[in-house]
Amino acid sequence: MSYRTFVDRDGAYWQVWDSQPSKVERRVAADDRRHVKRFPWRGAERRSGVDRRTVSQRRTTLSEGYGRGWLTFESLDEKRRLIPIPSGWKDASSTELRTMCEQAKRIAKTDGGTSAA
Repeated sequence: MSYRTFVDRDGAYWQVWDSQPSKVERRVAADDRRHVKRFPWRGAERRSGVDRRTVSQRRTTLSEGYGRGWLTFESLDEKRRLIPIPSGWKDASSTELRTMCEQAKRIAKTDGGTSAA
């Protein structure tokens, strides 16, 4: 993960970093194995033992376009995301970062903590 900072035209301080998911739900990939195969297996069942699919796992799915990563822009007042990650953003000038920030989609800003009930 790379990290940069810049100041926008209004004097607000922004942080920007890239996020690149490492484990993404495979079923959203182009090589989705649930599709019918051209040459489906027609022989006898060879598997035996416990069905491994009974293990409960937490799965993460990403919205369309986020699978290859995004830039997060955050100031004290707001948060934005830009997809896809522009090439060369790590070496971009402050002016170029401002332009990218203006193009980014505004998202809800959370405090990242848990609330006590």
